[in-house]
Amino acid sequence: MKRTLKIAAAVLTAVLLLTTVLPAGVFAEAADEYEEKTEKYDFDGDEGSMLEDTGLADTFIMTIIRAAGGDAVIKDDGTALMQSYAAFCLDPDFAYDCMNGAYTFSLDYGFKGDNPALGGIFIRSIDPSYYAVTNPKNSNVQQAFYMYEWDWYKENNGKEKGISSVGGSGIRVFVNNSSGKIGVSVKTRVEDGLYVYSNGVELTPPDGFDAKGLNNFRFVDDGKSRLEIYVCGTLLSTVEYGGEPGTWPDGDEGDCDALYFKQAAIKDAEGNVLLELNNARISAQYSIIGIGNRGDVSTTLDNVELTWLQKKKAATPVPTEVPATEKPVETPKATQNSGSNATAAPVQTLKPNDNKTNNGGSKYAWIYVACGVVAAGALAAIVISSVKGKKKTKK
Repeated sequence: MKRTLKIAAAVLTAVLLLTTVLPAGVFAEAADEYEEKTEKYDFDGDEGSMLEDTGLADTFIMTIIRAAGGDAVIKDDGTALMQSYAAFCLDPDFAYDCMNGAYTFSLDYGFKGDNPALGGIFIRSIDPSYYAVTNPKNSNVQQAFYMYEWDWYKENNGKEKGISSVGGSGIRVFVNNSSGKIGVSVKTRVEDGLYVYSNGVELTPPDGFDAKGLNNFRFVDDGKSRLEIYVCGTLLSTVEYGGEPGTWPDGDEGDCDALYFKQAAIKDAEGNVLLELNNARISAQYSIIGIGNRGDVSTTLDNVELTWLQKKKAATPVPTEVPATEKPVETPKATQNSGSNATAAPVQTLKPNDNKTNNGGSKYAWIYVACGVVAAGALAAIVISSVKGKKKTKK
């Protein structure tokens, strides 16, 4: 009996090791399925080109309204200049695939103009073309909130301080040349105007900030609840976001299904809460990053860099021959609308959080089931051995 108990104890020990060491190895392997990717754009060699003809257009979509004075060119010094009605943002397909986790976005940025509401850097916006709304103060056009587009809040009788600004969702960081400060604001849902309003704070820039030149802005987003904003290498502010993701009744029909984080808190570098919001429009499924300006202002930028974690591609399977009598099923292609003045929402067949588990646990559930079976067998062996031992003693 003692020998049997020793064997059973050894089996149980092995089972415990399997339920701890093996899953840890499996999940480490799952983490290894991702690799760090980086895209950089410095515009050297692109002098005289249009911005949409540079490598930036491989990942970002341009919305430049040249008929209204917009332009975006590469200057002789190798920097990009955006004037008047011009913007760019991440391709939504790229954002759906790659911007639903942690990432870092960095660029050298300069803003010229007296009205800070006319431009800015956007983080965690939704796809600007995802929904449109009729604007009675702009000839009743079906308006989408691109990053150069005015939110028309004041013009539509908005009462919250009566201020309008560019963009329709996300966190906007801007330079206020009049006050000498840097603004951090969040696009929010309100019940007047066109239901979009910016609410934020302004902070004193760190030492080394050049109000007349380019300054490095870096955004570190953990993809879960926290965005850190650095200027000239110094932490300026953090924006903490969260709560249960939900929709807002956007669009003329009020049926837009874009998911937002509605809770947000803007903090200074020391962690002091400067502003709390419960009506934020911060994208919950992915992060569209972009820059926009309009009117009589201009933006200069250089050294754009985006780093993210991307899932490694699986090995390509060997194709199997389709019998001559069978025809392969054709998959309909999704339509895409990325024109400068487009307002219709693109057809989307899969959102970034669909068909995905939070940690891959269900994928490896069989490990726990198998270990449970082995453990049950070991316990049964102990019980049977114990019973037999008692019977022999009675004889």
